[in-house]
Amino acid sequence: MNSPLDLDPQLHSALKSIYEEVMWLSARPNVTPGRARAWYTHIMAEAVKRKLRRFSGKVSESAAKGSDSPLMLEHFKRIQTTLTALVEHHRAEQLNDPGAFIKTLVEFEHVHIVTRAENYAAMRGKGNYRQAGIVLLPWKKLPEKRRTELWQQMLRGKVANADAFKP
Repeated sequence: MNSPLDLDPQLHSALKSIYEEVMWLSARPNVTPGRARAWYTHIMAEAVKRKLRRFSGKVSESAAKGSDSPLMLEHFKRIQTTLTALVEHHRAEQLNDPGAFIKTLVEFEHVHIVTRAENYAAMRGKGNYRQAGIVLLPWKKLPEKRRTELWQQMLRGKVANADAFKP
């Protein structure tokens, strides 16, 4: 899935439809690009994430330890701000380019496993993990028991490449 052309035709069609919905919303009175983008990130992503979202193979040190904080799949490439900017640009220039939207989703639907507190720290730090105090560990460095727990809780049924990380 390196290129939008590699997507299964049904997924490509669904993403094109989502783009059209987002852009229709963005043209409505009093709808900001961020609100229109939220149609994808907060509503429609649920329908496509199992085919599109990919785990990076990185887990925060805190998540790996099994802290009490809830865990999250964190979009480390800043998908929300990137999509909002794309919607704003397409709206301002009156573009109709679902391919750009799809290409952005393919590139930016990558996630790490982090704690909820780290997710918010990453947002405040605009994706700067050093500034947020987040240290990432490779999946293979985690004990098998913890990988099994994380796979069942965070990856199975939630990311397209879950099987590649199954312990």
